[in-house]
Amino acid sequence: MPSRRRVLASGASLLAVGVAGCSSSTTETSPADDESTQTGNTAQSETESKATTEDDSYTVTVEPNPPHTFESVPKTYAVIPSVWMDIGMALGKQPSATASLDRAPLKYYEHLPDVSFDPDSVTKLASSAEEGFDKENFYAADVDVHLIDPRSLKFYANWSDADIEEISNATGPFLGSTIRFASSSINEHEPYYDLYGAFEKAGQIFQRQARFRAWQSLYDEFISNIESKLPPKSERPTVAAIWRGVNPDSGTFRISPIHAKQNNTRTYRVLGLKDAFEGQIPDGPIGYEKLLDIDPDYIGAVGGLTSLTHDEFVSTVVEPFENNSNGQELTAVKEGNLVRTGGQFMGPIVDLYSTEALAKQVFPEAFGEWPGALGSVPEDEQLFDRQRVADIINGDL
Repeated sequence: MPSRRRVLASGASLLAVGVAGCSSSTTETSPADDESTQTGNTAQSETESKATTEDDSYTVTVEPNPPHTFESVPKTYAVIPSVWMDIGMALGKQPSATASLDRAPLKYYEHLPDVSFDPDSVTKLASSAEEGFDKENFYAADVDVHLIDPRSLKFYANWSDADIEEISNATGPFLGSTIRFASSSINEHEPYYDLYGAFEKAGQIFQRQARFRAWQSLYDEFISNIESKLPPKSERPTVAAIWRGVNPDSGTFRISPIHAKQNNTRTYRVLGLKDAFEGQIPDGPIGYEKLLDIDPDYIGAVGGLTSLTHDEFVSTVVEPFENNSNGQELTAVKEGNLVRTGGQFMGPIVDLYSTEALAKQVFPEAFGEWPGALGSVPEDEQLFDRQRVADIINGDL
C-alpha cells in the first residue's frame, strides 16, 4: 500500500507550507483553542485558553494565499462549497455563506447524533459551484474568512486579482486551497495540501487545534484497524475510478488517477487498491473498447456515495451496465463489482463514511457486507464510532 502520513506536522511534510509556531503574534498558531461559547470542552482546552497571552493575534498561511494575521478568531466563513465545508463542520462550525448546496454532502451529517446543518441560515453566493458568482453577494455575506481558493473564482467566475483583493479588503481574506486535485500536474512545486494538511490549517484558522488533534487520533486508530484486516498488497484488486458521473448508456467515461495528488480518489489509495490505468491514464474520455481492454476488477463511481442514493445508484449505474451489450462483458459488471465513494466534497466526515463504505464493498469478508445506504450499517458492524465523532465535533474531547 502506498506510504501515507500518519502523524501530521505542519510545514515539513507539505509542499511550501508555512511552519506552525508557538505563541507570538507572527506564528501559525495561538495557545488558545476553541471559543468559550462551546460546551463540553476538555481540561486540555481550558488549560490552553488560560495560557493565552494579552496579544491574541495569530498568523496563518494557506497557500497559494499570502499569510494573514487574525486579530480575533473568525466567527463566520464562506465556502463554494467544497472539502472545506466538511472540514468546517468537522470542527463544529457551519458555513455562513456558500454557493448552491445542491451537491453538498449534507446527508452525512444526518447520520451523526447531535450534529445538524441549517441550510436556511446560509447566505447564497452563487447559483451553482461553477457559475453565477456576484461580488454583491460576497458583500452581503460579509464573512470573516473565505475558505475558497481564489484560483477557483478566477477559473469559474473570471475574477481578477483586483476582484479578490477588493473582497478581501472589504470583508474577509481568502484562505482556501483546492485539494480535489492539484490544478497543474506539470508544476512539481505547486502548493498542494492533502486532506489532513488542509484540515490542520482550518484548525489553526478557527483556533480549534484540540479538535483537530482529536480527529487525527481517531483517524489514525480507524485506519490502523482497517489496515490490520486488509489482504496482502499483492492480493488487492484493480479499480477504474470514474468521475464526472457514470453513464453506462453514453459509452463515455472519464478516468481519474487514484495515486495522483488529489483528494477525490483518496479512499481507493487508503485501501491500497491498484489503479487499473496506472501509467496510462487517458487525457480525455474513453469508450467501452478501452475500458474492456483494461478490464478492471472493480469500477468505482467517484462521488456516487454523495450524489446518489442506493436506489439511484442501482437504476442509473448498475442496471444500465448490466443491460448494455458492452457493459455485460466487463469483469466488474459480471462479478457485481460496481462501487461508489465520497468524491469531491470529501472532508474528514465524508472520508470516514467513504472509507467504511468502500472497505465493505470490496472486502466484505473482513469488514462485513455493505447494506447499500449510509444509515443502514448495523451498529455492531460500523467501522467508526458515530457518537465519538459527534462528540469531537461538538467540543466534547
